Amino acid sequence: MVRSPSSLLFGLILSLSFALVTWWTLFQWFASDALATASVHLAANAAEPAARALGADSVADLGELARRRRAMFASEGGFFALVLLGLGWLYVKSMQREQRLRATQDRFLAAATHELKTPLATVQLLLESLRDGRVVPDKLPRYLDTGLLEIERLGRGLDNVLTAAGLRSTQRTLHMQSGDLTADVQAAVAAVRGRALAAEVELHDDAAGPLPCDRDPTAMQLILRNLLDNAIKYTPPGGRVDVRTSADRGSARIEVADSGRGMDHNELQHAFAPFWRGSDTASGGTGLGLHLVRQLVTEHGGTVQADSGGRDRGSVFQLRLPLRRNP
Repeated sequence: MVRSPSSLLFGLILSLSFALVTWWTLFQWFASDALATASVHLAANAAEPAARALGADSVADLGELARRRRAMFASEGGFFALVLLGLGWLYVKSMQREQRLRATQDRFLAAATHELKTPLATVQLLLESLRDGRVVPDKLPRYLDTGLLEIERLGRGLDNVLTAAGLRSTQRTLHMQSGDLTADVQAAVAAVRGRALAAEVELHDDAAGPLPCDRDPTAMQLILRNLLDNAIKYTPPGGRVDVRTSADRGSARIEVADSGRGMDHNELQHAFAPFWRGSDTASGGTGLGLHLVRQLVTEHGGTVQADSGGRDRGSVFQLRLPLRRNP
């Protein structure tokens, strides 16, 4: 288990506090013994042995001994006060962190609930319509296609949640294999083409040729489908999504450009933050898709960035991955 720096610091401060309390207890114990011994000597009018019992070389040094003791108590008291302040600071920070985590969890639960309920409600309505015979025969294929798309959306949302949990808890290991990124892009485009058709969005694939790369095929499909799904989701009917691939200075470049609602400056700043869904929450989503894209691309040694001219000017997501040097 990897411990956070705050946990290690808390453990260190707690250990120092225990050591300091132990030291003061032992010191007071031995000081009490010294006082008992000195009292015996003083009762016998033996001042010098009494002074030595208290820790001074002679009666004349008792004043210097008192000064050193005051200095010692002051320094140790100040150190203990700093320890208490440090513990207080850690407590405040831990409470703030807990509040942030609770707020993040609340956002996630709200988003995940919406993401799961919407396709389930659609599938339920479809099944009820089929059961009650309300579907006109010539519209049956469209109804079934819609149901399959909603189930696919539900599965993709669950994949995002489970993959995010894996990235946080176990640091998912990529299974790298040699392959062609152009073929990966074409497979992802083919997988979401039905969704684009249902949304009345034109989907175009402009491939430049083979792009040999070492990548995790499953993770790459998750990356590409999240980008494509995001573009289709935010593009209105009649809009267009273009996917372009090219080689650029030893890197593979994949661009997903849409003619959708675009992003303002604030949304661009938080585009890849977990659970962030911007100001438009009507389209649903858990806010994990783009976050997972960045995490998985980074693990592949690549980069991803978002660009937009503003609201209603579309968005462009550019992905760069290192090409294999010896295909």
